[in-house]
Amino acid sequence: MADPDAFSMNVNEELDRFFEESSCNGDAVPVMILIMGPVAVGKTRLRKERYATGYVVVDAVEVFLNLSRGEYLPFPGPLEEPMNLIGALVADRALEERRNIVTEIIGADYDETKALIDAMTAIGYHVEFVYVSCDFEQAVKWNLERGDACVSAYYAEPFHRAWLLQAAAGIMNRGG
Repeated sequence: MADPDAFSMNVNEELDRFFEESSCNGDAVPVMILIMGPVAVGKTRLRKERYATGYVVVDAVEVFLNLSRGEYLPFPGPLEEPMNLIGALVADRALEERRNIVTEIIGADYDETKALIDAMTAIGYHVEFVYVSCDFEQAVKWNLERGDACVSAYYAEPFHRAWLLQAAAGIMNRGG
């Protein structure tokens, strides 16, 4: 297992991995794509197929995998602190620059999901919902086939929500 004390990173390099010019939308209303659905129905598969460009990905799993450098580690494990730092910075920059974003959630808690949607609309984002589902048998099969690099949105959602809510609150506090 990795020694967290031996961990080093270049914050700017880690942050830049999530940004490309196509996520800028000029003067248009920025969009948040909220991919929702139960565990193991293909949310990440859909995100990678449909939203690979044009969006900043706000995803704790992506940050975690980048930081783990191919080593198997428990999520979030010893990378929780740097993962939170990079994830929060990704969300802050994306919202500050009014970039289109995409994130995945289970969305099982109505109040928490509504709070995220309300925060994003309050800072001028248009929120689009993409619901993903599949047959139960297919979800079970995909869940059993998960590799070490496949962490459920069930575990990542609290990070996504916290990062986006914090970034939105910062914009609101600055009068944005």
